Formats: sequence, C-alpha cells, structure tokens
Amino acid sequence: MTISQQGLPLAFFRFDAGPQIGGGHAMRCLTLADLLETAGWECRFAVNAEALETVGTLSQISDKCVVMPDHIDGEAPAMAAFIGDEGCRVLIVDHYGRDQTFEMQCRGFAERILVLDDLADRAHDCDILLDQNLGRRPEDYASKIPNNCKLLIGPEYALLKRDFAMLREAALSRHRKSNQVQSILVAFGLTDPDNLTGRALDALLEIGSEIEIVVVLGGGAPHLSDMESAVEALGPNARLLIDAENMAELMAQADLGFGACGTTSWERCCLGLPALATVAADNQSIICTALEDADAIVPLGWHEDVTSASIAEALQTILDKPERLGQISSAAATICDGKGAMRVLEALGDGG
Repeated sequence: MTISQQGLPLAFFRFDAGPQIGGGHAMRCLTLADLLETAGWECRFAVNAEALETVGTLSQISDKCVVMPDHIDGEAPAMAAFIGDEGCRVLIVDHYGRDQTFEMQCRGFAERILVLDDLADRAHDCDILLDQNLGRRPEDYASKIPNNCKLLIGPEYALLKRDFAMLREAALSRHRKSNQVQSILVAFGLTDPDNLTGRALDALLEIGSEIEIVVVLGGGAPHLSDMESAVEALGPNARLLIDAENMAELMAQADLGFGACGTTSWERCCLGLPALATVAADNQSIICTALEDADAIVPLGWHEDVTSASIAEALQTILDKPERLGQISSAAATICDGKGAMRVLEALGDGG
C-alpha cells in the first residue's frame, strides 16, 4: 500500500491558489514536493482550478494534478479516485478551510497526514503538524490535535528552496561588508491582489534615486499590466520579472526588500535581507509582530493603511541611517537558516 505505480512512496498534496488566495500555499508545498522527489518519492497534487492558471509550475505538471469539485464533501472521494487503490504514504494538507472533518475523510487512503497551518484556530486529525511562525507556541495547539501528533514549530521548519541555504553565507557576508542601498527587491507575493507593488513603485518614483529596482510578480497577478507601465516609468534602473524561479538569487543580490509578512519573511531572514514589510492578510499579523519585536523588519503596518507616502518615509529613514541595514540584517539572520525543509523531510522519514 501507498506505493505509486512507479514503485515509489507517494506524497499527495492538497492546497489552493488564485488571485485572491495568492500563491504562498502552493509555493511551500512545491518546495517540499521538490525535496521529496529528490529523495525518491512521487508527488501528486489536489488543487482548485485557479491554481493551474496562477502557478506556472503546476501548469507544467498538470498530469500530476486533480482539480477539486466545488463542494468540499466531494474532495476526498475525488482524491481517492485519482490516486487509486494503493493510496498514499502521506497526505500534506495546506488549506485554511480544511480541518479534522476533511482529514478524517482522507484516512481511508492516507497512511499519514501532515498539516501545514499558520492560524491555530481549528482542530486537526493529523500525525504531524507544521506551523513555521515565529512566536508560535506548542500550547497554541493544545486540544486541537491528537495526543500522538508530532509538532514542528517555528521558522527552523520553514519550507524554503535549497537555494536559500546554499546562498546564505555569501549573502550574509555581503550585508556585513556594506550598509549602502544600491538595489531594492520589490516582491509582495505571486498575485499581490491589493497592489502593494504599485504603492511601493510610486514611493520609489517620488524619491527618485538611482537605486536599481527589481520587481517580481506572477503571470496571474491582477495588476500586472499596470505594473509593467509603472516599472517602465521608473526608467532604465528598474525591471520587472514575471514568474521568476530564482528568488534566492534575487534576494541575495538585493540590499533591501519590500514585501509582505508571509512565507517570503523566512526567505528574507535566511539571507539576512532587511525589509520594509506589511501585513497583507490576517494570518500575517502574528509574523509581523514577532519580526518587529525581533528588530528583523521595518514594519509598514496593515496593508489597508499603507500608502506610497508612508513607504517613502520609511525608505528615506533607512537611507538616512544606513547603519540600520546591518542591525536588521543581523537580527533577521538569526531567525531562519534555510534548512527547514530538510528537517520536515527527516520528520516524515522517521515515521512521524
């Protein structure tokens, strides 16, 4: 049981993505899937239809994906039918709208269940639970998980691509040697539905420096066309990258980042990248508070309150006090070392 037709242990992922949901759940699941496949697993994916349109990687492996029905009660049967009688060695669920009811429905085909959560607001029927938030405590999941469930808590388990750990030392060395802002990476997520990118670019246009600006967005971002024009208005020092697959390299080359307090928080921390960061969704509030308390970001506040003027003011403060770059970089680097995915793989390998 739980062996694929190719004779490999099977990992089955359940997540959604889209213009409003964003791509965070997809990206961290795909990171874990890549590591599992390298370790000799086969991976398949149960997703919503929008995920195939939003996440470029999924469209390239659509034969490994099954699109979920509109009603939640039909999901487990559709997943079971997709993988067949052999079932899966592990089911990985990364979905804020799923809880123990759904997970119990999947027990018939899943030998073990790993849940990725950030909220600690509902009960789960799982064997391993991963919450990579800084400041999260095991007691936050008291009475919400089975007694024998293994908890993986904190950024030491953050699911980052291998490139981040590989580039960590070089990036940290670079930040130690220079406190000058010569390049800025603007990356507010794959879809950025609230167009924080636009506000950041307006701020950069207002300051009008010769800083190199790299903007990253997904091909399914709703404001992509407007951002193409905004980047062009910034002149030859600015460029827009769509569906970039080398985020670790881009972060390692930047002196300052603009972004949200989601999954990319741990990527920035791993590489010691100082950042002006905003809360773009409810689940990011705990992350922003913890990073602010650790002096690992310059907080911009809740996304609805962020303006181009407030971004410009925060940026000017950094430009006027360049020593803050080194302080923030050093604090951020202590939070995440980029080896979390390997630790999660080890937890899966030891029987949970």
